[in-house]
Amino acid sequence: MTFFSALLAADAAKAAPANESLFAKFGVDGHHLAIQVVNFAILAFILYRFAIKPALGQMEERNRLIEKGLADAQAATQRLAEAQQASDAKLNAASDEAAKILAEARNSAKAAVEAAKAEAQAAQTEVIAKAKAAIEADRVKMLAEVRGEVSRLVVETASKVLAENLDDATRGRLNEAAVKQLAR
Repeated sequence: MTFFSALLAADAAKAAPANESLFAKFGVDGHHLAIQVVNFAILAFILYRFAIKPALGQMEERNRLIEKGLADAQAATQRLAEAQQASDAKLNAASDEAAKILAEARNSAKAAVEAAKAEAQAAQTEVIAKAKAAIEADRVKMLAEVRGEVSRLVVETASKVLAENLDDATRGRLNEAAVKQLAR
């Protein structure tokens, strides 16, 4: 016989009488079962009170913190989007303002250039007018000098040709006649 068959034979020998309860047939002792139920209830109460309840509280706290963090992250994302829109609006406004200032500067520069051109043209016209006036004055002066010189030469030539000494009155008349002749 083998060990296993011996074990089965020993079990058959221990077979319970027919009037035993169902629990006894399965090897359950009522007294031990009641003690184990009380021990399990105490253990369950202690575990619930000191382990499960604090762990659930911590889990609820963590869940609350996570939800708060998600809400804060969503609010921060929304504020970031609003700040981005505000900065874009400010950037566009600054760009428009810069374009306006640049256009005004260009217009102002064009006006300044036009004014400078007009001023330069006026100065040029004035310089030309002064130069013409100076040239005319010089021409009149030179013509007067040339007339005087020509009349002096005419008088000298006439006096040499006439070979006579003219008095001052005659010389003056001849000079005036020569000037009138040259003025024509």
